[in-house]
Amino acid sequence: MLCGFLSKLNLARQCREDFNVSIWRCPTFLFILMGAVVMISILTAYFISNKYGQEPEMTALLVLFTTAITFTIGHIIVRSFSLVVEANHLKSQFLNIASHQLLTPLTALKWSVNALDNETIASDAGKQKEMLGILQENNNKMINLVNGLLDISRMENGKVRMSPEKFDIVKTVKKLVSLKENELAKKQNKVEFSSEKDSFWVMADPARTKMAVEHLIDNAIQYSRQSESIFLNIKEKDGRVIFEIQDKGIGIPARERKRIFGKFFRARNASDVQRKGLGLGLFLAKFIIEASGGEINFESEEGVGSKFWFSLPAVN
Repeated sequence: MLCGFLSKLNLARQCREDFNVSIWRCPTFLFILMGAVVMISILTAYFISNKYGQEPEMTALLVLFTTAITFTIGHIIVRSFSLVVEANHLKSQFLNIASHQLLTPLTALKWSVNALDNETIASDAGKQKEMLGILQENNNKMINLVNGLLDISRMENGKVRMSPEKFDIVKTVKKLVSLKENELAKKQNKVEFSSEKDSFWVMADPARTKMAVEHLIDNAIQYSRQSESIFLNIKEKDGRVIFEIQDKGIGIPARERKRIFGKFFRARNASDVQRKGLGLGLFLAKFIIEASGGEINFESEEGVGSKFWFSLPAVN
C-alpha cells in the first residue's frame, strides 16, 4: 500500500505512463504548480502589503504580476488538456479507420479461402488462379496498411533511415502510371504526362520517393471525377526537379487546407467518395520529400480540383 502511494507521488513517472508527455506538459503537475504559485503569490502579497502598506502601487503591481503568472500557467494547463483530448480523438479515429480498412481485405481473404475449398473451384485451374490472385491482392493491401503504420511509428520516434542515391524520376513516374491502368480504367480517367526531358536525375531515396509519388497519384485518381484527365508534369528550375500532378476533382475546402498534411486527415466533402487507406498518404509524402531535402505544397479549389507539387535536388 505504501509503495502504491509513493508511486502516485512520482509525478514524472505518472506523466510518462498516463499521458506520454514530459512533466512540464503534464496537466497533473501543471495544476499542482499553478496552485503552489497562487499560494506563494498570495503570501508574498500579504507580506509585501504589510511591509509597504503605504505604497499601494507596489501592491497593485504584485497583484498584476500574480494574475499574469496564474493566467499563463492556466493557459498551459488548458492547452495540455487539449493535446490529451486531441490524442485520444486521433486514437479513436485511427482504430475506427484501421478496423474498417483491414476488415475489407480480411473478408476477401476468408471468402477466397472458402472458395478454394469448394470442389467445383478445386477442379477448375482458371478459377483457382483467379482466387489466388484475389488472395495475393488483399494480402498486399494488408501489408501496405501495416507498413504505413510502422512508417508513422518510426517517423515519430526518429528512426526512419533514408538511403539517398541518384535515380531517374521520369522512369519511376512512368512505371507507376503503368501500374495504375486498371484503377484508371474503372473511372475512365486518363493520365496526360509531359516532361521537359526524357530523363531527370535526382538525389533521394528511390523506394521512399516512389512511395510519395504513388500516394499523390492514388489521391488524384481517387478524388477525380469520372472520365476526367489527370495531368502529370516534370520540369527543372534553379537546380531542382519539380514534379506536378493536377486533377479535376472535388478539391479541398478552404478552412481544411491547413490540415491537409496531417495524420488521418479526411476532408468534409470526401464523404461521398469511396475512400481507401488510413489517411496517411500525404503525411508520409511530406515527411519523405522534406527528409530528402525537398519541398512539397499544393493549391486547391473546392469543386474544381487540386494541384500538388514537390521539388528534389537535381543531379547530372
